[in-house]
Amino acid sequence: MRRAPKPWRLAGLRSVGGDQRGTAAVEFSLVSTLVFLLLFAIIDFGVALNAQLVVVSAAREGARRAAVDGGASAEAFRRINDQLSLGRIDPGQATVAIIPKRAGYGGTIKVEIAYRYRLITPLVRSVVGEGINLHGAAYSRSEKVR
Repeated sequence: MRRAPKPWRLAGLRSVGGDQRGTAAVEFSLVSTLVFLLLFAIIDFGVALNAQLVVVSAAREGARRAAVDGGASAEAFRRINDQLSLGRIDPGQATVAIIPKRAGYGGTIKVEIAYRYRLITPLVRSVVGEGINLHGAAYSRSEKVR
């Protein structure tokens, strides 16, 4: 006596819970995309945080030199550019302002640096945007006696 075929076999379908081949590959592709996005975002924002620290450090170094010189000087700008270069930031891409140009003894000197950090990973760029605006400022008292 011959047994009747099961209905899902007639349609070429497999039973639920039957063959699991390929399931792991599909799950891996779905999960790994999110994991890699998170990993690259962490790396990108870590490098951006480092750039922020470099900008703040350069502002602090420039403010210290400007305080000794009594305002904006070529040496203060050189120190700022050196600090930015050491941190692998192109000084030509940063906007530097030292206010005022000349300060009397005890006057406040402000150094501001603005820099647009461009994200490294294209995948993160597509989610967050092209870049992040970084800003560093430092204040110091003029030590130059005229």
